[in-house]
Amino acid sequence: MDHRAAIVVYPQVEELDMIGPYETLSHSDSIEIDLLSKSLEPVRAYNGLRFLPDKTLSDTDDYDIVIVPGGEGRKKAMRDKEILNFLEEQVESVSYLCSVCTGVFLLAETGMLEGLKATTHHSALDELRSSYPEIDVLEERVVKNDTEPKIWCAAGISSGIDISLELLKELFGDAMAKKAADRMEYEYRRS
Repeated sequence: MDHRAAIVVYPQVEELDMIGPYETLSHSDSIEIDLLSKSLEPVRAYNGLRFLPDKTLSDTDDYDIVIVPGGEGRKKAMRDKEILNFLEEQVESVSYLCSVCTGVFLLAETGMLEGLKATTHHSALDELRSSYPEIDVLEERVVKNDTEPKIWCAAGISSGIDISLELLKELFGDAMAKKAADRMEYEYRRS
């Protein structure tokens, strides 16, 4: 595998926030994807889907891409020191740190979005603006910061697919992103 991706999961995570990127990135044979959680215990997502994480946050694997989904469980996860510490540590080594939907609140809690652009689900835009005035909150489907690492945010739920298509485009070219979108019968929005 050329690239390693991690999707951070926790109880009450929004299913499509994590499944959208997982499905999309899986269209490349060059990306290995792990679901990471605090433990290897089954995780129950917001709408009831149960799944098993591949690894824990304390495993010492190196990732190129880390994706943080949102969901109702983010309210507890954004106060969880173990999760926040993991994200802070990843800034030192990843190439892409991405949030989907309200997963942006976990990144905001670490302070890494200070002075940067971000987006989130339309129902949480005002909360993001008022809670973190140092973040430039935009109403866009995907927001990209050309930082080190690159910090990208997707608006809400299905936009996790869009941000993942953007990752495929950047890593492997436009043809790979279009091919993945075609397989999923998903409209490919070129940025």
